[in-house]
Amino acid sequence: MKNKKLKQCLLTLMSGVLAVTVLGGCGSSNDEATAGEAGTKEAAQTTSSENGVVLTYAGNQPVETLDRFNQYDTADFTIGLLWGDALMEADHLGNYEPWLASDISLAEDSMSCTFKLKEGVKFHSGDELTSEDIKKSFERFLEDDALVLGSKWAPYVDHVDTPDDSTAVLYFSSKMPTFYSELSLLPIINAEKYEADPDGYFAKPDGTGPFQVTAYDPTTGQVELERFDEWWGWTDEKKSNVDKIVYKHVSEDTTRVSSLRAGELDICDNVPLDNIEVLSGEGFVTDPYNSNMFVFMGIGCGEGKIFADQNLREALSLCIDRQLIIDSILGGGAVATWPSFEGHATYKNQGYEYDLEKAKKLVSESGYKGEEISMLMNSAKLTRGSEVAQAIQSMASEAGFNVNIETLENATYNERRAAGNYDICICSNTFTSGEFYIPAIEVNATDRFATGYQNEELAALGEEGMVLVDQDARVENATEIFQHVMDHFAPNIYLYQVGNCAATVSNLENLTVFGDNVLDLRYVVKK
Repeated sequence: MKNKKLKQCLLTLMSGVLAVTVLGGCGSSNDEATAGEAGTKEAAQTTSSENGVVLTYAGNQPVETLDRFNQYDTADFTIGLLWGDALMEADHLGNYEPWLASDISLAEDSMSCTFKLKEGVKFHSGDELTSEDIKKSFERFLEDDALVLGSKWAPYVDHVDTPDDSTAVLYFSSKMPTFYSELSLLPIINAEKYEADPDGYFAKPDGTGPFQVTAYDPTTGQVELERFDEWWGWTDEKKSNVDKIVYKHVSEDTTRVSSLRAGELDICDNVPLDNIEVLSGEGFVTDPYNSNMFVFMGIGCGEGKIFADQNLREALSLCIDRQLIIDSILGGGAVATWPSFEGHATYKNQGYEYDLEKAKKLVSESGYKGEEISMLMNSAKLTRGSEVAQAIQSMASEAGFNVNIETLENATYNERRAAGNYDICICSNTFTSGEFYIPAIEVNATDRFATGYQNEELAALGEEGMVLVDQDARVENATEIFQHVMDHFAPNIYLYQVGNCAATVSNLENLTVFGDNVLDLRYVVKK
């Protein structure tokens, strides 16, 4: 087996652009209003108790299970980083490095990978990490076909060998393009404790992370964790002083913001952008950023469909004033200039043109005679999704299109989208950990969501990308796919990059907010 140098397999990305925000706790530059001072002080008082330093964090996603093998939302990633460690660490820009493993060696044929484990790593229970824990973590995908992450792992995992306690060798049944990114999201579990109680293990998972779960209520989604002082990752210079972290699921935006202002929270995630000015004026730290999530239109363009005509697809794109949507409806974010974000290795700044007159001309010269165009949207999935849909409807109408909005609940929306029963479908996708397989291969090249688009060149790129492992080749492949999407306005037309904001009290340091909306609380300091 030939050991590839890990750095040759990584994306080369600009580290200073977009996707990572570190809050250093310096506070707002604005003068603090009395209300803000009161809120900040009250937060400090309510979190200093017999439990020591307590940090309370609220997000809009429920934590339905602590089984990270069976959940794939950003809140679960945030909590998973606290209780567990993965073999590989990600910077969420597409760069990776060994973490629980001291060395990771991918075979020359990409059909096996050898992990050498760090010495002296212990689970919260005191058990030492061994290769048997690695083996069980991967074997779960072969033993339980109901796991959410099974679709990402089971087609590729063949078996795991454990030559000794500190060495595990994963053998693949086929090449796994997303191996590094998925590896960075997989916390290792205690094999012995899991096998003793598989049904109860994830009520309080035994992990190797810096915080251990002490309480979890699946009905409310609240999770409580306490600092694990023996965590192998602490250093004298980099260690959290927080004794307890509490995560609360609060679905309503206004309720989360009100709780922050009332001193009940230290961190409020997914703050509506029109709340930033008020919160900043009251002394809270607000740092808006353009996330790695894109909103786009899936275009039904199969044979017999209105948008089978590329000129009409171009006209639809031309008539949408993306900047106006951002300014007048969203209050933040960025116009999509490419299907990936600035700084990513696949990025090119091509941009979408806004030209209503040209759009009108293309429509008038086509065979379109005002037939109704169905546009699906799921308001629960997008911030101000209804308003965005109405704006697109109005802009398309100016160009000569007759668009009818169909607002659907989640299950019906997913059914219609999967069946391709639409002309336009407002959608979103996120570059989780900076990984681009789903946006490039699934969403575009292999037509996972049934737009009906047929193109031999794009199909060939998709087939190639499904088995590529070398990172440089993967970047080239995805870039070609995105270029095709831009040139042909199919199968998707991109609209905007979603703006986001996490607001905090002013006495926090070392909180990292990634562009895929995952928070890293492992090293957070509360003064």
